[in-house]
Amino acid sequence: MNTQKVSILVPIYNVEKFLPKCLESVFAQTYKNVDYVFVDDCSSDNSLNVLKQSLAKNNIPDDKYTIVSHSINEGIAVSRADCIANAKGDYVQFVDSDDWIEPTMTQEMVDATKNGEVDIVGCHYVKDYLNAETTFHKESYSCSTSENLIRSINYDISTVLWKLLIRRTLFDNFGITPHVDIGEDYIISIKLFFYADTFAVVDKYLYHYVQYNQGRLSFQTLRSINNHIKGVKEVEAFINEKRIRTKKVVELLNLRKFNIKSNFLTRGLFNIAAYKETFPESNKEWRKIGYSRKERIKFWLAEKQLYFVLVLIMKM
Repeated sequence: MNTQKVSILVPIYNVEKFLPKCLESVFAQTYKNVDYVFVDDCSSDNSLNVLKQSLAKNNIPDDKYTIVSHSINEGIAVSRADCIANAKGDYVQFVDSDDWIEPTMTQEMVDATKNGEVDIVGCHYVKDYLNAETTFHKESYSCSTSENLIRSINYDISTVLWKLLIRRTLFDNFGITPHVDIGEDYIISIKLFFYADTFAVVDKYLYHYVQYNQGRLSFQTLRSINNHIKGVKEVEAFINEKRIRTKKVVELLNLRKFNIKSNFLTRGLFNIAAYKETFPESNKEWRKIGYSRKERIKFWLAEKQLYFVLVLIMKM
């Protein structure tokens, strides 16, 4: 019998339309040795009232949940840190407040820990779209935490926290960098895999990643790119500090860097100065990526610094 307590962590910001389904899925979990931490990041809508109404509707006792309310908007990174700071469980499980989870998710993830022997458990996920279409995303996990770290660098594994069950004490090894609010889980995931010793997989699609909330931070493109730049820089500094900078790691870091900087040569974000300044060490990485002929010509022109030709092309 599993005795592990799980803290389910839900950061909340302006999600009143999506929160009811999220909360119903959280409260419907078949695994009952849980408590909940909700961090409201100064929502300007009715999210906090929706939360309180759902707690009452589902008869959740006062001693089973904690609500933290920010007086100013701090961002998702600070909200995640506050979730962790208030967690009491042996394990923590993040659920983003515009998503939802299968009723057996917590139970199946806890079962995979073998009563607390495993540090991190992962599962697969589903993307839910507005037209009721769903797509299934199977992760290429390894049983090795060090290999999972490497696969996370260039997103061979999606670096999101919400598909993981995580031993809470792993977070004692590092702090969450505040105000990197898009891609913050990229930094956190890589650090977690570094400090973890064991990993297990539940080979099921247990998490529903909702794609029709246009308020998601990840849809704010320029802000997203700038935050991803900060994230890669922090990951690279961590890799250097921990002396795990191998040839393979450098190759994957450079691919990730180019994937980010390439956005500055797209029509909506065209910015030659930003392209030149961002990760110049990755300028030739486009050769390793399966771009179209048109895209390859564009990146070749940039590599040869024929920017005036690029400008003419973008104007056409």
